[in-house]
Amino acid sequence: MRLLLAAGCLLWATGSLQCVRQAVSPSARPVRVFVTDASLDRFPAYAAAVKERQAFGPTIWLVTGDLFADRSLAALTDGAAQLALLNRAGVDAVVLTPDWLSFGLPRLSRMVSQARFYALSASLLDPTGSTLGHPFMVRNSGAAALALTGITLDSSNVLTRMAGVRYASPDFAASKTLALMRQRADFVGVMVEPRASGAAWDMDFTVNSGAPGRFAMVPSDSQNHVNCYDVAADAGRLTAGACVLDPLRVDSTVVLVLDSLRSAADSLASLPFPLATLHRGLWTRERLSDVLVRGLLVAKLADGFLCDSLFAADFKEPKDVGTLVSLLRDPGRLAILAVTGDALAGWPKELVLRSGLSRTALSHGLTYRIATTVDYLQRNPQIAAAGFELSPRPFWTICRDILESGRVK
Repeated sequence: MRLLLAAGCLLWATGSLQCVRQAVSPSARPVRVFVTDASLDRFPAYAAAVKERQAFGPTIWLVTGDLFADRSLAALTDGAAQLALLNRAGVDAVVLTPDWLSFGLPRLSRMVSQARFYALSASLLDPTGSTLGHPFMVRNSGAAALALTGITLDSSNVLTRMAGVRYASPDFAASKTLALMRQRADFVGVMVEPRASGAAWDMDFTVNSGAPGRFAMVPSDSQNHVNCYDVAADAGRLTAGACVLDPLRVDSTVVLVLDSLRSAADSLASLPFPLATLHRGLWTRERLSDVLVRGLLVAKLADGFLCDSLFAADFKEPKDVGTLVSLLRDPGRLAILAVTGDALAGWPKELVLRSGLSRTALSHGLTYRIATTVDYLQRNPQIAAAGFELSPRPFWTICRDILESGRVK
Protein backbone atom coordinates (compact mmCIF):
# COMPACT_ATOMS: atom_id res chain seq x y z
CA MET A 1 0.00 0.00 0.00
CA ARG A 2 2.83 2.34 0.89
CA LEU A 3 4.56 1.45 -2.36
CA LEU A 4 1.43 2.25 -4.36
CA LEU A 5 0.99 5.53 -2.50
CA ALA A 6 4.62 6.49 -3.11
CA ALA A 7 4.34 5.62 -6.79
CA GLY A 8 1.20 7.71 -7.11
CA CYS A 9 2.87 10.68 -5.45
CA LEU A 10 5.85 10.31 -7.76
CA LEU A 11 3.62 10.25 -10.83
CA TRP A 12 1.70 13.28 -9.57
CA ALA A 13 4.93 15.16 -8.89
CA THR A 14 6.37 14.23 -12.29
CA GLY A 15 3.24 15.35 -14.05
CA SER A 16 3.24 18.61 -12.12
CA LEU A 17 6.84 19.29 -13.05
CA GLN A 18 6.05 18.61 -16.69
CA CYS A 19 3.16 21.06 -16.55
CA VAL A 20 5.36 23.71 -14.98
CA ARG A 21 8.11 23.04 -17.47
CA GLN A 22 5.70 23.38 -20.38
CA ALA A 23 4.25 26.56 -18.89
CA VAL A 24 7.60 28.33 -18.61
CA SER A 25 9.39 26.94 -21.66
CA PRO A 26 10.44 30.05 -23.68
CA SER A 27 10.38 28.18 -26.99
CA ALA A 28 6.70 27.34 -26.54
CA ARG A 29 5.69 30.95 -26.06
CA PRO A 30 4.44 33.29 -28.78
CA VAL A 31 7.08 35.27 -30.61
CA ARG A 32 7.72 38.98 -30.06
CA VAL A 33 8.71 40.97 -33.16
CA PHE A 34 11.06 43.95 -32.80
CA VAL A 35 11.20 46.47 -35.65
CA THR A 36 14.07 48.97 -35.68
CA ASP A 37 15.76 51.39 -38.02
CA ALA A 38 19.22 50.76 -39.50
CA SER A 39 21.17 53.24 -37.37
CA LEU A 40 24.34 51.26 -36.66
CA ASP A 41 25.28 53.35 -33.61
CA ARG A 42 22.03 52.30 -31.92
CA PHE A 43 22.49 48.57 -32.52
CA PRO A 44 24.11 47.94 -29.08
CA ALA A 45 20.96 49.31 -27.38
CA TYR A 46 18.62 47.48 -29.76
CA ALA A 47 20.50 44.20 -29.24
CA ALA A 48 20.27 44.57 -25.45
CA ALA A 49 16.48 45.01 -25.63
CA VAL A 50 16.05 42.00 -27.91
CA LYS A 51 18.28 39.72 -25.82
CA GLU A 52 16.55 40.72 -22.61
CA ARG A 53 13.28 39.50 -24.09
CA GLN A 54 14.85 36.24 -25.29
CA ALA A 55 15.12 35.08 -21.67
CA PHE A 56 11.30 34.88 -21.61
CA GLY A 57 10.37 33.90 -25.15
CA PRO A 58 11.38 33.77 -28.81
CA THR A 59 11.98 36.97 -30.78
CA ILE A 60 12.30 38.21 -34.35
CA TRP A 61 14.38 41.32 -34.99
CA LEU A 62 13.58 43.12 -38.26
CA VAL A 63 15.75 46.01 -39.47
CA THR A 64 14.37 48.58 -41.92
CA GLY A 65 16.09 51.46 -43.67
CA ASP A 66 19.41 52.03 -45.43
CA LEU A 67 22.05 49.72 -43.98
CA PHE A 68 24.75 51.35 -46.08
CA ALA A 69 23.97 54.97 -45.19
CA ASP A 70 27.50 55.25 -43.77
CA ARG A 71 28.95 55.59 -47.25
CA SER A 72 32.61 55.63 -46.21
CA LEU A 73 32.30 52.57 -43.98
CA ALA A 74 30.54 50.63 -46.74
CA ALA A 75 33.14 51.63 -49.34
CA LEU A 76 36.22 51.02 -47.17
CA THR A 77 35.04 47.58 -46.01
CA ASP A 78 33.12 46.61 -49.16
CA GLY A 79 30.02 46.07 -47.03
CA ALA A 80 31.80 43.69 -44.64
CA ALA A 81 31.38 45.99 -41.62
CA GLN A 82 27.60 46.15 -41.93
CA LEU A 83 27.41 42.39 -42.49
CA ALA A 84 29.58 41.61 -39.45
CA LEU A 85 27.59 43.93 -37.18
CA LEU A 86 24.21 42.49 -38.18
CA ASN A 87 25.54 38.96 -37.69
CA ARG A 88 26.94 39.68 -34.24
CA ALA A 89 23.95 41.72 -33.05
CA GLY A 90 21.53 38.90 -33.84
CA VAL A 91 19.35 40.54 -36.49
CA ASP A 92 16.85 38.11 -38.03
CA ALA A 93 15.89 39.75 -41.33
CA VAL A 94 16.27 42.72 -43.66
CA VAL A 95 15.03 43.44 -47.17
CA LEU A 96 17.63 42.97 -49.90
CA THR A 97 17.41 46.32 -51.69
CA PRO A 98 19.15 47.58 -54.87
CA ASP A 99 21.82 49.09 -52.59
CA TRP A 100 23.09 45.54 -52.06
CA LEU A 101 23.56 45.24 -55.83
CA SER A 102 26.12 48.06 -55.76
CA PHE A 103 28.71 45.56 -54.50
CA GLY A 104 28.38 43.45 -57.65
CA LEU A 105 26.73 40.06 -58.00
CA PRO A 106 29.74 37.91 -56.95
CA ARG A 107 30.22 39.96 -53.79
CA LEU A 108 26.45 40.02 -53.15
CA SER A 109 26.30 36.23 -53.38
CA ARG A 110 29.09 35.90 -50.81
CA MET A 111 27.42 38.40 -48.48
CA VAL A 112 24.09 36.54 -48.59
CA SER A 113 25.79 33.18 -47.95
CA GLN A 114 27.80 34.62 -45.02
CA ALA A 115 24.81 36.35 -43.43
CA ARG A 116 23.33 34.74 -40.33
CA PHE A 117 20.09 36.57 -41.06
CA TYR A 118 17.56 36.52 -43.88
CA ALA A 119 18.13 38.93 -46.77
CA LEU A 120 14.53 38.85 -48.01
CA SER A 121 14.13 39.33 -51.74
CA ALA A 122 10.97 38.38 -53.58
CA SER A 123 11.36 41.04 -56.29
CA LEU A 124 15.09 40.93 -57.15
CA LEU A 125 15.77 37.84 -59.24
CA ASP A 126 18.52 36.26 -61.31
CA PRO A 127 17.99 35.37 -65.00
CA THR A 128 16.52 31.96 -64.06
CA GLY A 129 13.85 33.55 -61.86
CA SER A 130 15.46 32.54 -58.55
CA THR A 131 15.64 35.20 -55.88
CA LEU A 132 19.01 36.87 -55.25
CA GLY A 133 18.36 36.61 -51.53
CA HIS A 134 15.91 34.54 -49.49
CA PRO A 135 12.34 34.45 -50.85
CA PHE A 136 10.82 34.33 -47.35
CA MET A 137 11.40 33.18 -43.77
CA VAL A 138 9.26 31.02 -41.48
CA ARG A 139 9.35 31.14 -37.68
CA ASN A 140 7.24 29.26 -35.10
CA SER A 141 5.10 31.23 -32.67
CA GLY A 142 3.69 28.93 -30.05
CA ALA A 143 1.78 26.22 -31.90
CA ALA A 144 1.48 28.32 -35.05
CA ALA A 145 3.91 29.45 -37.75
CA LEU A 146 4.62 32.95 -39.04
CA ALA A 147 6.11 33.72 -42.49
CA LEU A 148 7.56 36.95 -43.87
CA THR A 149 8.78 38.03 -47.29
CA GLY A 150 10.53 41.18 -48.48
CA ILE A 151 9.91 43.39 -51.49
CA THR A 152 11.83 46.39 -52.77
CA LEU A 153 9.71 49.11 -54.35
CA ASP A 154 12.66 51.03 -55.79
CA SER A 155 12.23 49.98 -59.42
CA SER A 156 13.69 53.29 -60.64
CA ASN A 157 17.12 52.43 -59.21
CA VAL A 158 19.40 51.92 -62.19
CA LEU A 159 21.09 48.96 -60.47
CA THR A 160 17.98 46.89 -61.19
CA ARG A 161 19.03 47.06 -64.88
CA MET A 162 22.40 45.47 -64.23
CA ALA A 163 23.27 42.37 -66.23
CA GLY A 164 22.22 39.25 -64.33
CA VAL A 165 19.39 41.01 -62.47
CA ARG A 166 15.66 40.87 -63.10
CA TYR A 167 13.25 43.13 -61.28
CA ALA A 168 9.86 41.52 -60.71
CA SER A 169 6.93 43.85 -60.19
CA PRO A 170 5.77 44.01 -56.57
CA ASP A 171 2.33 42.60 -57.46
CA PHE A 172 3.82 39.60 -59.25
CA ALA A 173 6.46 38.97 -56.59
CA ALA A 174 3.98 39.24 -53.73
CA SER A 175 1.33 37.00 -55.27
CA LYS A 176 3.86 34.30 -56.15
CA THR A 177 5.48 34.31 -52.72
CA LEU A 178 2.17 34.61 -50.86
CA ALA A 179 1.00 31.27 -52.24
CA LEU A 180 4.18 29.55 -51.05
CA MET A 181 4.00 31.13 -47.60
CA ARG A 182 0.35 30.16 -47.11
CA GLN A 183 1.37 26.53 -47.59
CA ARG A 184 3.86 26.74 -44.73
CA ALA A 185 2.49 29.26 -42.24
CA ASP A 186 -0.68 30.34 -40.47
CA PHE A 187 0.16 34.03 -40.49
CA VAL A 188 1.96 35.81 -43.36
CA GLY A 189 3.40 39.28 -43.84
CA VAL A 190 5.50 41.45 -46.12
CA MET A 191 8.32 43.88 -45.33
CA VAL A 192 8.97 46.61 -47.91
CA GLU A 193 11.72 49.08 -48.68
CA PRO A 194 11.56 52.01 -48.82
CA ARG A 195 8.79 52.84 -46.37
CA ALA A 196 5.47 53.06 -48.17
CA SER A 197 1.71 53.19 -47.70
CA GLY A 198 -1.02 51.14 -49.32
CA ALA A 199 1.11 48.04 -49.96
CA ALA A 200 -0.41 44.87 -48.47
CA TRP A 201 -1.13 42.28 -51.23
CA ASP A 202 -3.58 40.26 -49.13
CA MET A 203 -1.02 39.71 -46.38
CA ASP A 204 -2.05 39.48 -42.73
CA PHE A 205 0.42 42.16 -41.64
CA THR A 206 2.94 44.57 -43.14
CA VAL A 207 6.34 45.84 -42.00
CA ASN A 208 7.49 49.36 -42.91
CA SER A 209 4.22 49.90 -44.72
CA GLY A 210 0.61 50.66 -43.91
CA ALA A 211 -2.58 49.61 -45.66
CA PRO A 212 -6.27 49.76 -44.72
CA GLY A 213 -7.39 46.68 -42.83
CA ARG A 214 -3.87 45.36 -42.31
CA PHE A 215 -1.86 45.30 -39.11
CA ALA A 216 1.22 47.49 -39.63
CA MET A 217 4.60 47.11 -37.95
CA VAL A 218 6.87 50.14 -38.20
CA PRO A 219 10.06 51.33 -36.50
CA SER A 220 9.68 53.87 -33.72
CA ASP A 221 10.37 57.54 -34.36
CA SER A 222 11.48 57.92 -30.75
CA GLN A 223 15.10 57.68 -29.66
CA ASN A 224 14.01 56.15 -26.36
CA HIS A 225 11.76 53.34 -27.54
CA VAL A 226 11.73 50.30 -29.80
CA ASN A 227 8.43 49.20 -31.28
CA CYS A 228 7.60 45.57 -30.61
CA TYR A 229 4.66 43.35 -31.53
CA ASP A 230 3.38 40.19 -29.87
CA VAL A 231 1.94 37.37 -31.95
CA ALA A 232 -0.75 35.27 -30.28
CA ALA A 233 0.03 31.58 -29.77
CA ASP A 234 -2.52 30.65 -32.44
CA ALA A 235 -1.33 33.50 -34.73
CA GLY A 236 -4.87 34.82 -34.56
CA ARG A 237 -4.01 38.33 -33.51
CA LEU A 238 -1.21 40.86 -33.11
CA THR A 239 -0.76 43.40 -30.36
CA ALA A 240 1.49 46.43 -30.47
CA GLY A 241 3.76 47.66 -27.71
CA ALA A 242 6.98 49.53 -27.07
CA CYS A 243 10.17 48.70 -25.25
CA VAL A 244 11.84 51.51 -23.35
CA LEU A 245 15.56 51.73 -24.09
CA ASP A 246 17.80 52.16 -21.07
CA PRO A 247 20.65 54.45 -22.17
CA LEU A 248 22.97 52.72 -19.70
CA ARG A 249 22.09 49.21 -20.86
CA VAL A 250 23.78 48.15 -24.07
CA ASP A 251 25.14 44.89 -25.42
CA SER A 252 28.85 45.20 -24.63
CA THR A 253 29.82 42.59 -27.23
CA VAL A 254 28.07 44.53 -29.98
CA VAL A 255 29.78 47.71 -28.75
CA LEU A 256 33.17 46.00 -29.04
CA VAL A 257 32.39 44.72 -32.54
CA LEU A 258 31.21 48.14 -33.72
CA ASP A 259 34.27 49.86 -32.25
CA SER A 260 36.58 47.26 -33.80
CA LEU A 261 35.00 47.67 -37.24
CA ARG A 262 35.23 51.45 -37.11
CA SER A 263 38.84 51.31 -35.88
CA ALA A 264 39.82 49.02 -38.75
CA ALA A 265 38.12 51.34 -41.24
CA ASP A 266 39.79 54.38 -39.68
CA SER A 267 43.22 52.70 -39.92
CA LEU A 268 42.70 52.07 -43.62
CA ALA A 269 41.39 55.61 -44.12
CA SER A 270 44.53 57.10 -42.56
CA LEU A 271 46.92 55.47 -45.04
CA PRO A 272 48.72 58.29 -46.90
CA PHE A 273 49.30 58.93 -50.61
CA PRO A 274 52.68 60.08 -51.99
CA LEU A 275 51.00 62.69 -54.18
CA ALA A 276 54.00 64.99 -54.18
CA THR A 277 55.84 62.55 -56.46
CA LEU A 278 53.20 62.83 -59.15
CA HIS A 279 52.93 66.55 -59.72
CA ARG A 280 54.61 69.71 -58.68
CA GLY A 281 52.31 72.45 -57.62
CA LEU A 282 48.82 72.42 -56.22
CA TRP A 283 46.30 69.70 -56.96
CA THR A 284 43.11 71.03 -58.51
CA ARG A 285 39.83 69.31 -59.25
CA GLU A 286 40.58 69.33 -62.98
CA ARG A 287 44.13 68.03 -62.60
CA LEU A 288 43.18 65.16 -60.33
CA SER A 289 40.23 64.19 -62.53
CA ASP A 290 42.50 64.14 -65.60
CA VAL A 291 45.10 61.97 -63.83
CA LEU A 292 42.52 59.44 -62.66
CA VAL A 293 40.68 59.15 -65.98
CA ARG A 294 43.86 58.84 -68.01
CA GLY A 295 45.28 56.36 -65.53
CA LEU A 296 42.21 54.17 -65.85
CA LEU A 297 42.44 54.25 -69.66
CA VAL A 298 46.23 53.67 -69.71
CA ALA A 299 45.67 50.57 -67.57
CA LYS A 300 43.21 49.40 -70.28
CA LEU A 301 40.41 48.94 -67.80
CA ALA A 302 38.10 50.44 -70.42
CA ASP A 303 38.14 51.99 -73.89
CA GLY A 304 36.51 55.14 -72.64
CA PHE A 305 35.32 56.92 -69.52
CA LEU A 306 32.12 58.93 -69.17
CA CYS A 307 31.43 61.21 -66.23
CA ASP A 308 30.61 64.88 -65.73
CA SER A 309 32.00 65.12 -62.20
CA LEU A 310 34.07 62.66 -60.21
CA PHE A 311 34.16 64.65 -57.01
CA ALA A 312 31.88 65.97 -54.31
CA ALA A 313 31.22 69.69 -53.95
CA ASP A 314 34.02 70.41 -51.48
CA PHE A 315 37.37 69.61 -53.08
CA LYS A 316 40.34 68.63 -50.93
CA GLU A 317 43.72 67.29 -51.89
CA PRO A 318 43.46 63.54 -51.16
CA LYS A 319 46.45 63.02 -48.91
CA ASP A 320 45.08 59.76 -47.50
CA VAL A 321 42.59 57.02 -48.35
CA GLY A 322 39.80 58.46 -46.21
CA THR A 323 39.98 61.84 -47.93
CA LEU A 324 39.89 60.16 -51.33
CA VAL A 325 36.82 58.08 -50.45
CA SER A 326 34.93 61.10 -49.11
CA LEU A 327 36.03 63.20 -52.09
CA LEU A 328 34.68 60.84 -54.75
CA ARG A 329 31.00 61.27 -55.54
CA ASP A 330 30.80 57.51 -56.01
CA PRO A 331 33.67 55.49 -54.51
CA GLY A 332 31.94 52.17 -55.23
CA ARG A 333 32.23 49.93 -58.23
CA LEU A 334 32.34 51.34 -61.73
CA ALA A 335 29.66 50.49 -64.27
CA ILE A 336 31.02 48.96 -67.49
CA LEU A 337 28.84 49.28 -70.59
CA ALA A 338 29.33 47.54 -73.93
CA VAL A 339 28.52 50.10 -76.65
CA THR A 340 28.87 49.93 -80.42
CA GLY A 341 30.88 52.53 -82.28
CA ASP A 342 27.88 53.99 -84.10
CA ALA A 343 26.02 54.46 -80.80
CA LEU A 344 29.00 56.26 -79.23
CA ALA A 345 28.90 58.93 -81.90
CA GLY A 346 25.92 60.54 -80.19
CA TRP A 347 27.12 60.20 -76.61
CA PRO A 348 27.68 63.19 -74.30
CA LYS A 349 30.75 65.35 -74.73
CA GLU A 350 32.08 64.20 -71.35
CA LEU A 351 33.15 60.90 -72.93
CA VAL A 352 36.96 60.51 -72.93
CA LEU A 353 38.44 57.79 -75.15
CA ARG A 354 41.77 56.06 -74.64
CA SER A 355 44.79 56.99 -76.71
CA GLY A 356 44.47 55.86 -80.31
CA LEU A 357 40.68 56.22 -80.44
CA SER A 358 38.63 59.18 -81.60
CA ARG A 359 34.94 59.72 -82.14
CA THR A 360 35.44 60.31 -85.85
CA ALA A 361 37.35 57.05 -86.37
CA LEU A 362 35.33 54.55 -84.38
CA SER A 363 34.42 51.30 -86.12
CA HIS A 364 30.66 51.02 -86.34
CA GLY A 365 30.79 47.23 -86.18
CA LEU A 366 32.93 47.01 -83.05
CA THR A 367 31.83 47.08 -79.41
CA TYR A 368 33.71 49.29 -76.96
CA ARG A 369 33.88 49.04 -73.18
CA ILE A 370 32.88 52.33 -71.58
CA ALA A 371 33.32 52.91 -67.85
CA THR A 372 31.27 55.32 -65.78
CA THR A 373 30.09 55.67 -62.21
CA VAL A 374 26.80 54.30 -60.93
CA ASP A 375 26.08 57.81 -59.66
CA TYR A 376 26.28 59.09 -63.26
CA LEU A 377 23.95 56.33 -64.46
CA GLN A 378 21.44 57.14 -61.72
CA ARG A 379 21.33 60.69 -63.06
CA ASN A 380 21.30 59.56 -66.72
CA PRO A 381 19.37 56.26 -66.67
CA GLN A 382 18.72 56.23 -70.41
CA ILE A 383 22.37 55.29 -70.98
CA ALA A 384 21.89 52.10 -68.96
CA ALA A 385 18.95 50.86 -71.00
CA ALA A 386 20.98 48.03 -72.55
CA GLY A 387 22.36 46.86 -69.21
CA PHE A 388 25.84 46.95 -67.74
CA GLU A 389 28.28 45.11 -65.48
CA LEU A 390 30.15 46.30 -62.42
CA SER A 391 33.92 46.37 -62.01
CA PRO A 392 35.39 43.57 -59.86
CA ARG A 393 36.56 46.05 -57.21
CA PRO A 394 35.59 49.51 -55.97
CA PHE A 395 36.57 52.64 -57.90
CA TRP A 396 38.41 54.15 -54.94
CA THR A 397 40.87 51.22 -54.93
CA ILE A 398 41.54 51.78 -58.64
CA CYS A 399 42.14 55.48 -57.94
CA ARG A 400 44.49 54.59 -55.09
CA ASP A 401 46.53 52.33 -57.37
CA ILE A 402 46.77 55.04 -60.03
CA LEU A 403 47.90 57.67 -57.56
CA GLU A 404 50.41 55.39 -55.88
CA SER A 405 51.90 54.06 -59.11
CA GLY A 406 53.11 57.46 -60.35
CA ARG A 407 52.89 56.24 -63.94
CA VAL A 408 50.46 58.94 -65.04
CA LYS A 409 51.98 62.42 -64.70
